[in-house]
Amino acid sequence: MIPSQRDVAILSALQQRGVITVAEICTMCHCSPVTARRDLERLEQQGLLLRTHGGAISANMMEHPPSTAHWHIAQETRTALLDRCDVLVATPAETLATRLLLQRALRNGIPIVAESTICEGATTAISINDYRAGVELGRWVGSHAPNLIGGAVKVLYVGAKRPNCEARGRGFAEGLRSTLLTGYTLLQVDGEGLWHRAYQIAKDAFLVHPGINVICGVNDDSALAALEAYRTAGGDERQLLVVSFGLEGDRARDVLSSGGPFKASIAMFPEVVGRACVDAAICAHHRCALPRHIFTPYALVTPDSLEQYYRREGQDGVWSINWPVVTHLPSASTAYNLLGHCHERPKPRRIGLVVIFSEHDWYRNVQRTVRTYAHSLGIHLEAVDASQDAEQEIEILKCSIGRAAAQLVKPGDIVILDSGRTTSYLAQHLRGRQNITVITNSIPVLAELGNEPGITVVATGGTVRRESLALSGPAAEASLYELRADKAFVTGTGVSLDFGLSNTNIQEAAVKLMMLKAAREAILLADHTKLGVESLVKVAPLQMIHRLVTDAGISPQLRWAFTERGIEVTTAGDLTVDDEAVSPRPTDWAQSGMVR
Repeated sequence: MIPSQRDVAILSALQQRGVITVAEICTMCHCSPVTARRDLERLEQQGLLLRTHGGAISANMMEHPPSTAHWHIAQETRTALLDRCDVLVATPAETLATRLLLQRALRNGIPIVAESTICEGATTAISINDYRAGVELGRWVGSHAPNLIGGAVKVLYVGAKRPNCEARGRGFAEGLRSTLLTGYTLLQVDGEGLWHRAYQIAKDAFLVHPGINVICGVNDDSALAALEAYRTAGGDERQLLVVSFGLEGDRARDVLSSGGPFKASIAMFPEVVGRACVDAAICAHHRCALPRHIFTPYALVTPDSLEQYYRREGQDGVWSINWPVVTHLPSASTAYNLLGHCHERPKPRRIGLVVIFSEHDWYRNVQRTVRTYAHSLGIHLEAVDASQDAEQEIEILKCSIGRAAAQLVKPGDIVILDSGRTTSYLAQHLRGRQNITVITNSIPVLAELGNEPGITVVATGGTVRRESLALSGPAAEASLYELRADKAFVTGTGVSLDFGLSNTNIQEAAVKLMMLKAAREAILLADHTKLGVESLVKVAPLQMIHRLVTDAGISPQLRWAFTERGIEVTTAGDLTVDDEAVSPRPTDWAQSGMVR
């Protein structure tokens, strides 16, 4: 794309979703991260957007200038939050920084209210009944899909690996099974609840399974991203049914009301959840006895029933919740209806809110509601964004795994390095070594080691896949068939005891399999977030893997299970954020000139 075309694509995405990441721009515009960042800088100078860490937001989303838009708050600032707040509301953020914050809150006697998923030490959790909602949506699809599609039902479920999301997936599968019994296909993939990730994995799924005619997303981003991938693949929308969980913002409500393939959604009402979090925080402040889980109302909404729950208001057509109807839905638990009884008692002065995925419609609306509702009660809200914690910690884990793997490489070795960030870190730790031959399909590895005098580098050849900067295709597979190595270091997007090593892209999966076959010792590099995950395409059974290099996040049970199967498990050192030796060295591979 030329710059003007990229500008249109970026601004259109911001208009639709309010936020965009550099990774999404690279995928959408087929450009490098450097080009994407330059585009964002230019558009910001024109006043068309505001840059954030790793992307940008719409200019009308912030009342303050960009210099005050601190999306990544230092851990000291988060810790200081506990010195000021009386109650803490925590959204699902399974990062080291957040865990430390919650542990310190418990030590300080600060009550914790969890949103979506119960966390250690929380007084209660606020969410819909995810499993029951999943069953209801699955039954609706089972009842309506055959007539709407007019053929065999083939479902792509784009989920996420979090407890509440997994409960929705189990419920959906059960509802589908109880209605259709047989004669349907259900393919479940992990889109991580993120638009760009869901788009890419759905795009790959449509290539491998072209007959998919039902899309179900664990949230609106997942469903709408998969719908966009379906359109990119040239699918016939008249033969497609799309459903989701969420109905989180005006964007999804607009699409549902437009008359397209998006026919149903479990409305989870972020406005209600936000208010319930504040009411529960007041109860927790007074040490009231609360149940472990408080279920808020939800409803299965179709285009015909949408205006029962949301109504358009004003010239802008903004959707406004119908509070009298929604708050009396029978899907809420009894405990929900008892919230608010502490309003006559003294209020906490300040509530702290820890948010992750703040770019999602769901958390934007939850945070907006919590702030507005708390203010109406005379409570100050202080929110911190933990979105970058997970990314930073995973990068540190990958670097730590790469360093541990590099210690397995000995002088005289011929090794194969797969594509991926972990192998790129491995390559960084091989610099300065002598008498090593590296065979690779990774452009970042080629750039990292190409000028090392003590290392002979062999490229596999093949076609560049821009999303992963990997060489793949028949040429890459053929070259590996003719080569032999001492060790192969491979990566994947999932590894499970039953399904083995798996990946989201079929062409890359074929290359990975050839790498395993070409080596005398097969070494899998996978951080703990990949363990237990089954991705779209099977690469190889676990019998082909000799060693797993992972991090300390692996559970003792899973470590034992791998060991029982004859796989040696090597654990990189415990996560140490301050250890410079394992801190990722930022590398922009596009600066090498190898990638536009």
